[in-house]
Amino acid sequence: MPRRKLGRLTRKNRREAKNQAVTEQHPQCFVVTRGNTGPTLKKLTQDFRTVMEPNTAARLRHTQKNSLKDYVAVAATLHVTHLVIFTQTKLGLYLKLCRLPHGPSLIFRINNFAQCKDVLSTLKKQHTHPGMYLMGPCLMTNLQPEEGDLQLQLAAKMFLDMFPTITPHEAKTKAIQRCCLIHYDAEEGVFDFRHYAIQVVPVGISKAVKKFNKRKLPDLSSFSDVSEFMTKSGMLSESEAEDDPSAHVTVPPSKKASKKLGPQKSSVRLSELGPRLTLQLLKVEEGLLEGNVLYSSIYTKSAEEKLELEKRRRIKKQLKAKRKKEQEENVEAKKKKKEEHKKKCLDGMGLKNEKKEKVTGDAEENEEEDDDAQYYREEVGEEPAPELFQKKDTSMKRRKGGGKPPRKKFKKKD
Repeated sequence: MPRRKLGRLTRKNRREAKNQAVTEQHPQCFVVTRGNTGPTLKKLTQDFRTVMEPNTAARLRHTQKNSLKDYVAVAATLHVTHLVIFTQTKLGLYLKLCRLPHGPSLIFRINNFAQCKDVLSTLKKQHTHPGMYLMGPCLMTNLQPEEGDLQLQLAAKMFLDMFPTITPHEAKTKAIQRCCLIHYDAEEGVFDFRHYAIQVVPVGISKAVKKFNKRKLPDLSSFSDVSEFMTKSGMLSESEAEDDPSAHVTVPPSKKASKKLGPQKSSVRLSELGPRLTLQLLKVEEGLLEGNVLYSSIYTKSAEEKLELEKRRRIKKQLKAKRKKEQEENVEAKKKKKEEHKKKCLDGMGLKNEKKEKVTGDAEENEEEDDDAQYYREEVGEEPAPELFQKKDTSMKRRKGGGKPPRKKFKKKD
């Protein structure tokens, strides 16, 4: 096996370093569900993960044991900046957008939604391929972080920080293949979320030329010459003929094309990928789903009610801290008691062994002293009868070896 030269990185290490740099540069997010959710909401969650790729965990598994603290604990290591939560109650579906690790949190109600498969089924041509999900989508919105009400400014800031930032002079046109549209309707007070695929098509080129550019060999069996195929009328489709001039842009020539061609005019077209979401902002909280309510569209509270809620929240935190301290003290006391009990048991076992050894030694001495047969020989001068000093075995005889018990004898009947 050839040795790797010192001071150089292998191809695999260079790729990992590049992916790590991209991960740290772009914002990352977790998309999860909480509570009891049905298959429809789970599918919608998976569609939203597809939208946020590759800046999210596409195969993240969430269980009931996972809590918000678990996501906060790993957020700094994985450079995760946002947490998107889908929940379901008897009243409807909700989307919660949280900034990690300390908030704030935006809570939206999902008024209407459509999954990706429903959106794609309505299209005649589906422009989807895996390569467009290698780069995150760009964001287009009519919200401004410095205009409108405070809750709208906060929502605009959250949405802008959630998607990667694009620098016009450094961004590559071919790398931007998807976009997300978030439009705020001031009259109805809802946010419309859409997901599109971007296509840049040259303007003023017939359909026949486009086929040759794509290196597709057309069917020329009905033509006597290629010129007939090129000059055939009606090659442009209705959508191409009625293209909006406002969608035309000037694109610089590629490296493969000749520089003599110069910049070319192209048309930008959007093809919807899904999902569709219609969101209504309900509440804005200060912390991570457990702080003060900064804004609520359902009801407003007076200053006295806010002070009362703040007082209750403060008392609740104090009681929680007190219970936690008591639990820690109880755990320490139980550990200490357990250690003392263990020490006493070990000491008791040592004393018991010493007593047992002492009793065994005394019994052996008594047996040596109480030898009656030897005393009889010395006094009488004769051997004692075997029945005189024979000890009776009062212990119960037990069978050894697991043999069969003796069979009972029965008398034969006549």
